[in-house]
Amino acid sequence: MKLEMSDVFQQRLPLKYLKFLQENPKGAPLKNNSRWDKRTWNLMGTEALLKRWEMKGVGEAANYECLKLYTQVQEEVGMELTAPSAHFRSVKLERVGKGFVIGEENGDYLYLDPECKFTVWAYYHDGAEVALISKSFSELLRTQKPL
Repeated sequence: MKLEMSDVFQQRLPLKYLKFLQENPKGAPLKNNSRWDKRTWNLMGTEALLKRWEMKGVGEAANYECLKLYTQVQEEVGMELTAPSAHFRSVKLERVGKGFVIGEENGDYLYLDPECKFTVWAYYHDGAEVALISKSFSELLRTQKPL
């Protein structure tokens, strides 16, 4: 997978994802048809990704980096240092916190995992669980076309 440095996000991201952002500046809905997740995710455009918000008592973050706030809360309340996954082995919270959020749906987040070749994951906020959705953003777009 070819990666490119994004001047906006100051990190390397998959070229296919950066092209998606360029072609969809306001984002786009994406119907997911995986075995475990059949929802419509709202993929964010650049402006939404950069929008900052505060989690009271925890800190402030842009949408694309908000998983660091959620995992910080999990650690502070004494939850395990891993996020359970019904479909995959547990993932360390530190790794989840580095995820690059690309979309959301009803408080849950779709994110790219930079530590695992930018695979696409879902973070379910209610149970603090994660699930592997796709092996890459390119594969996600091939199998689940934006609406």
